Parts: sequence; C-alpha cells; structure tokens
Amino acid sequence: MSKVRLIFGTYNSLPMGSYDYVFENAYQKAYKPFLTVLYNFPDFPVTMYYSGVVLQWLEEKHPEFLMLVEEMVKRKQVELLGGAFYEPVLSIIPVPDRLGQIESLTTYIRKHFGKKPRGSWIPELVWEPSLASILNNSGMDYIFLEDFRFLHAGFKEEELYYPCLTEDQGKVITVFPLSTHFREIIPSQSPESIVEKILSIGLQEKEPLISLIDTGDKFGLYEGTYNLCYREKWLESFINLILQNSEVIDPVSPLRFLRTTKPRKKGYFGSSSYEDMMGWVKTPDRIKSNNFLKGSYFRQFLLRYHESNLIYSKMIYTHILTSQIRGDKSRKKAAREELWKGQCNHAYWPGSTGGLYENHLRKAVYYSLIEAEKITHEKGIFIPSIVTADFDMDGEKEFLYQGHELNAYVHTNGGVLFELDYLSTSWNYLDTLSRYREPYHQKDMENTGYDWYMRKAFIDHFLSQEDSINAFDTMTYTELGNFVEAPYRVREFNREQKEIQLRRKGTIFLNQKSNSFEIIKKYSFSNNYVEVLYTLKNLSDTFLDIFFASEINLSFRSREETMLGIFPRVSGEKKPISSNMEEVSGIKELLLEDLYNKVRITLTASDPFDLWSLPVETVARTAYGYKNIYQSSCFLPRWRLDFSAGEERRICLGINFEKQGL
Repeated sequence: MSKVRLIFGTYNSLPMGSYDYVFENAYQKAYKPFLTVLYNFPDFPVTMYYSGVVLQWLEEKHPEFLMLVEEMVKRKQVELLGGAFYEPVLSIIPVPDRLGQIESLTTYIRKHFGKKPRGSWIPELVWEPSLASILNNSGMDYIFLEDFRFLHAGFKEEELYYPCLTEDQGKVITVFPLSTHFREIIPSQSPESIVEKILSIGLQEKEPLISLIDTGDKFGLYEGTYNLCYREKWLESFINLILQNSEVIDPVSPLRFLRTTKPRKKGYFGSSSYEDMMGWVKTPDRIKSNNFLKGSYFRQFLLRYHESNLIYSKMIYTHILTSQIRGDKSRKKAAREELWKGQCNHAYWPGSTGGLYENHLRKAVYYSLIEAEKITHEKGIFIPSIVTADFDMDGEKEFLYQGHELNAYVHTNGGVLFELDYLSTSWNYLDTLSRYREPYHQKDMENTGYDWYMRKAFIDHFLSQEDSINAFDTMTYTELGNFVEAPYRVREFNREQKEIQLRRKGTIFLNQKSNSFEIIKKYSFSNNYVEVLYTLKNLSDTFLDIFFASEINLSFRSREETMLGIFPRVSGEKKPISSNMEEVSGIKELLLEDLYNKVRITLTASDPFDLWSLPVETVARTAYGYKNIYQSSCFLPRWRLDFSAGEERRICLGINFEKQGL
C-alpha cells in the first residue's frame, strides 16, 4: 500500500458590504471553533485562505484571532494562501489591478504573519489560461483547481491524484487537483468512512495526493454542521484518525509536498469555473443543454444579466479614470483602493448566497466605484461635462454627464437614463435589477411576472385604457408602442449647454393598425437636476386615444417606512402613500424621502399626471433559502392622449436631488 499525502484546509470569504452580524456569525460558528480545534493538534498541518475583506474585519473586531493564526504559522502548522485582496474575478479585471490586488494581499500576510505566501487561492475558482503568467509574475508557485478540470484537460482518471504544471507566455505554475468526491462527502459522512476511502486510494495509486480544501462555511455555518463538527466532535475525530494512521496517511502542506515531489506532467486548462457556477449561467430554456454547460464560463454572466454588465462596465470605466491620475501618488493610491473594493466579485453574479440579487451588495460595489471616481475629480480643475463613450461595450456611444453633484448616463437604446449617481452620498439610484426567470423558480414564483426590459428611468410606454397596475406589475399588459429599448437617434448634442436631444419615429399599434408616432426627448443637466422634455407627435392620419407613461425606477436601501417616504402632492397638499402598489390621480409633484441617505428627491411635471407606484422585488435563492428581495421602486406617471392626426404635445419631467437632515 502506498502512502497517501493529504492537503487539508479551508477557504474563508464573505462579500464586501456584508452586514456586521454576518461576519460575527461566521466568526463564532466557523472561523473561531475550527482554528481552536486545530490549535490542539500542532502536528496536523493545515492550509488556510482568508480573503482580504475577512482579514480586515478580523483585525478590527477580533485581533486575538490573527494572533492565534500568527502563532500557528510560526510553528509551521498553518500555511496561508495568498490571492487577490478584495476577491475579484481575476480574469475580468484589468491586468494592473490583478497584479496590484495579489501584491496587496501578499504584503498584508507578510506584514501580519511574518511569511510570504507562495500559493494562491483563485476567487470562485474562475480560471482562464492567461492567469498562469499573472500569478507567476506575482510570485506564486501553485494554485488549486478541481479534478474534473484535469479530465477536461485530457488527464486520465489515475492521474487525478498528482499535481501538474501549466504555463502562459513561458511562465510556469503548479496546479493541485482538488478532490471533488471528498469535498462532496465532508463532513456529512463519518470520519471513519472518509478515512477508509482515503486509505482505499492508497491501495489503487502509487504515492497519491488528495487535496481537500473546501469552504469554511461547511464547518459550522451550513445547517447542522456546528453541532456535528464541534459538539459531536466530527473535526476532532477526523484529525485523530488521520494522525493514528500516520504510517499510511501523511498530512502535508503544499510547500512541503513540492520540496520533495515534482509535478509529473504539464496540462492546459480551458476557461471555466466550478460546475454549479457553470450551471447557473444557463437560462431556463437551455437548462437541458449539456453542450451549453460545457461551454459555460464566468463572462457569460455579463450577457445573462444586463445589470452585471453595467457594474462591470462601471468598473472598467473607473479603472480608466483612475489610471489617468498623474503626479499625485496619494490621490492615485486612494482612488485605486476604492476601485479594488468595487471589484469584489459577489455583486457581479448571482451565486448561491444571492450575489447580484442582494441589493446591499451591489450598493457597496457602486459606492466604492463612485468614491474612486470622485477622487479622480481634481479640485479646481474638474469641469462638469458630457462625455461620449461606448460605456457598456455594445458598439454604440453613450452620453455620460459628469457633474459636481450628479452623474447621469443616457443610452440611445430606449433613450433611457441608465445610471444616476448622487455624488454626495455615492449612491446610484438606477442600480436596479430586472426580474429574471431562473431555473429554480417554481410555478407559484412565476406568477409575480418577469421583466422584458431593464428597469431604468424615462422608459417610454404607450398603454391602453384597459391596462391596469396589476397587469403592468405582472407584465401581462399590452405595450402598444415599439419604443421600449428600441434605438433612438441623436438629433442634437450641445456639449456646452449640457443637452442631448434624441428622436425616434416608431409606431403605435391600435385598432389593428400600425400608426406612425414620433418621440423627441431632450435631456438637460445641471448641478443636482435632470430634466427631460418630451415632444410627442401623432404622425398618422388616425385619432389616437391612448395613455403615455414615462417609467422611472429608483433604488433605495429598502422600502420599509424607516428607509423610504413617498409623498404625492395633490392640489397643493402632500399626502403620504405606502411603498406597496398604489394609484394616485391628479399629481403635479412627487416627493421621495430617502431616509437612509438623508436625501430628498423631487419629481416634477409640467402637466398633472396619474401615478402608478409599485415595488420591484425578485425571488432569489440565497444562503438562507428562497426570499423576496427589494430591488427598486417603480413610479409610472401617466397622461391620457386624445390625439388627432398630426397633433403634438409637450410634457416636461424633472428630477431634483437635495441633501437633507431628514
């Protein structure tokens, strides 16, 4: 029987923006008890990864924990893995940020624990071949990838118990195979059963290595695992059994293994991640396509979810702005740190913990990206302006108003406002999320409706008299026009006056006939105010009796009364309404009080309107099961148009922001 080498450990991370009680719960139930058990077994080596976000929280809240880790590192029991400090998906961030984030965590570990990490944990195990050279250039010797990727790379079953080499641009790095099987059964099966399976590998293979590094959540946070691992002493029993079988099982650290054993082969691994993630990329209509699963990788989340692509686009744009800072190293460093925080991966995709669906995680990322952008605005030199750029990389130019108090970005698709940042609070009020159909949705969840467009601002609808707020909420209403997400052409762009005029000649389908109709939208920007002047014109020879509505979605921290107040002004009187589904007629002004940020938002109109007000909530899978998550509040001002052939009407809408001591 061959001796089995065993690399054992955990990776531990939490999203930036997580609530403090989430960190504390993870510490008390997983981080602390796991390390406490290990401390009592100084001869049992363990490989550990803590993200920069977790390390910063521990340093502030529980410095004694870091002291314990330092002691275990010094006695050579713990080998710490490096990685990227704020846990970005390395493959989608610019190369300088990849190198910088890895160096940042390396420096932190060396400073606090006295030893430079030689191995790296790959955030979310998202791999692309070009990362080999990045990691090598960052001083990393080895990484871990799941063993099924070795099979996809052409390795045989019997080769899954040995590390290999991979390279990019001549830069070589060692890849340890993570055992998918053992990760699936720990700690659900008994220590005796697991050790028996480890021993059986030694009977089949010559000097095999089993790499068993799994999420620390499994050791205390997952349901029932705290009792199992610590009160029923599963972890202690497992370690004791390994040590009792020391003649045939040799627990090792990665570096110790590499000092005595060199990788046997070289392999190349395609762009991929762990199997569950590749499954989550799939849309429900492709859920049965195995070919799509095999070809899936992380970047496809940017296609699957438009909002994910917008966060990514904001990050790339902020990187460009940060890179343009010259001559002020302190300011550049501060901007870069905020940029790196905004690259934390969890808000970019919907993982098992909610991710993109968790409103507060997206807000944390946007906050950091906006903070970074504000730092790039050099005092006394920055001048408000409208910049044209292909912001979202769709091949079309967008119009980006950048002011002292507001950012307001306009897209020609639908002529909508797709980002609205109030800089005083670094809050993107158009950080919304549409309701997507997910493979895990049950039939009763589907009754809430799914959106077929992005929930942004100044979305142009034409509705019939029969349409109701309930039908609009469930997306069973009839859209009479073809203006939503349709291309608008730039009619006039006045950079000095900070105005953009867009135009679309479309149609309205009414009485079984397509009727020509024109919308001209003129955006004007100033300080803390955005104005949209609509010119609506019936180009057909038919009388049109329809409703025009301009949909405005705004995202707040929550729709609870303590967070959001909604006050329509009717006949000069301000009347509060709930954040539930509401209908109000004859409104001239709508006041919104963002109590979390202490901001008052005023929506004004040239003509009185009828209002539909309703919350946008999604059903998402999170670490705590399925739940409804608030994403935004939808406000739909509506005007009835009794339009004769050739008739024209102008309607002006404005949004004003004001910081208040609410």
